[in-house]
Amino acid sequence: MYREFVLEQPFYQGDILSDFPLLIIPTDFDGSKDKLSVEKSTIIILTQTCTIQREEEEFITIAKVFTIERMKKVKAFNKTQINSLMKQRMKNFFYFPHDDDFPESCVDFNLVVYAPKDLLDKSKRIKSLSDLGRHWLSYKISDFFGRPIDRPNE
Repeated sequence: MYREFVLEQPFYQGDILSDFPLLIIPTDFDGSKDKLSVEKSTIIILTQTCTIQREEEEFITIAKVFTIERMKKVKAFNKTQINSLMKQRMKNFFYFPHDDDFPESCVDFNLVVYAPKDLLDKSKRIKSLSDLGRHWLSYKISDFFGRPIDRPNE
């Protein structure tokens, strides 16, 4: 699922970074800047590699990575759902298995955001998906965002 990487290499779709600043908008947001906050989070880059590497691109698409331990703690999943998640059977989630110092985690495609590409910091890259991992990620992204719409006899 993961591959070795060199810090100097360019960013790829499927790179996972720690301490990335995410803007948090509370559910009771009333337009006041005082209610906004920034949280440093682990994220995954979802933008296609070729798009990331084009100089004229200013923004990338990312999603927050959640540890499975945290998801269990907040009771986001039951045991059956966790088993489905681990088999990549949940449409809106992508599962990351445990590896060395990287905990078992997932990403929710419902929580995708964009961010300035200039915020990417190579020293914060902690994991990079292998070719097979990126293919799985691409498949899951297209499966989630490209789902057909049931249209009764139009």
